Amino acid sequence: MMRMKLLAMIGLGLCIAAGECPAGDLKVATLDYPPFQYEENGQIKGIAANIVQEIFRRLNRRIEIKFYPFPRAVENVKKGRADVIFTFYYKKEREEFADYSKEVLVDQTMSLFVHKDSPVVFDGDLSKLKPYSFGLVRFSYGSVMDNAISSGVISNTDYTAEMNSNIKKFAKRRFDILPSDRWVALYYYSKIVPKNERDLKELKPSIQTFPAYIGFSKVNRLTDLRDQVDSTLKAMKADGSYQKIIDQNISAWGIDMD
Repeated sequence: MMRMKLLAMIGLGLCIAAGECPAGDLKVATLDYPPFQYEENGQIKGIAANIVQEIFRRLNRRIEIKFYPFPRAVENVKKGRADVIFTFYYKKEREEFADYSKEVLVDQTMSLFVHKDSPVVFDGDLSKLKPYSFGLVRFSYGSVMDNAISSGVISNTDYTAEMNSNIKKFAKRRFDILPSDRWVALYYYSKIVPKNERDLKELKPSIQTFPAYIGFSKVNRLTDLRDQVDSTLKAMKADGSYQKIIDQNISAWGIDMD
């Protein structure tokens, strides 16, 4: 028995010296936020989730992704019960407990959508859209849109509790303009509106783009891992595999955007 323990200790020492010891699963916390990350039929899917999975596959690190309400996901990282969190927006106060990736995981673009036969045009000035009605869900659309609503620049608003309902109302032409994260709108629209009835048009320019990152628990001292993730994510963007993941997800939705 003592001989077996001694051999195990020697083996452990050798693998440490060689840098080839198997690592335990990394605990990754996230929130359910289609189409960035979600679970469907027992499978984890989504643009951000697929990118994160590929990053750690390349790093030969096993990960366990779990979904939580976002405040709990943040608390788990804060306390070290989770090693990694995504999608993670930058807030100064979060630097007290999390190291942010330097590379952006995904850029989220807030856009305006109308029907293809809509007379609405947009040149970037939201005040010119005051006569039109907006269908909104009760959450933040980013500082530009939120300020336009709170200041009354946009006042003809129709609120609903969640995105599915908002898309259904848009399809029935209950309002003129659908503000939404670009990929969120495309995803939900593809789920709700039959392919032969789709007539979604995205107005240009977009309203605002803001980045989402990967966060790493400071309690668990993962700055070396953060740097490895940054290098891998940067390489994926350079070799085309990052964009390929995005394109594969969007293609699966079957949306034809003219």
